[in-house]
Amino acid sequence: HFKFPDFPRIGFLMDFNFNPLETLTLNFMFLKLNFKVSGPENPITAFAGKEIVLPCHLLPRMSAENMEVRWYRTQFLEVVHLYQDGIDHYEKQMPAYHGRTELVRDGIADGSVALRIYRITPFDEGHYSCFIQSSTFSGEAMLELKVAG
Repeated sequence: HFKFPDFPRIGFLMDFNFNPLETLTLNFMFLKLNFKVSGPENPITAFAGKEIVLPCHLLPRMSAENMEVRWYRTQFLEVVHLYQDGIDHYEKQMPAYHGRTELVRDGIADGSVALRIYRITPFDEGHYSCFIQSSTFSGEAMLELKVAG
């Protein structure tokens, strides 16, 4: 038995088995898939009455379609937008965001889970967290939104 070490970003274990007939079999065993959640380091500025897209993505790039994506303010239960089991759960949103948010799905297969907020108000200014959870791992990124005008 020869085993390669666990690759930190891929999370696969390769196992080469040699039998007496000198055939080689390669077995992939899924161990874990680690990722990092990344967002902008600097504050984003939006204008009152307009819309803004808050960027957030997985590194390495991978699909987030079957993951939970939760955008929230300062508390985990202060839900700005919740995507879970492939659908948006608007019933869990804070009332101030009803009808004003959209998870941008264009890049979700590549790990982009940007949030669009419509009709920006001064209330929207502050910190936002982008939390992503798979069946085996979770991570989050925080960003700051400034509102002008």
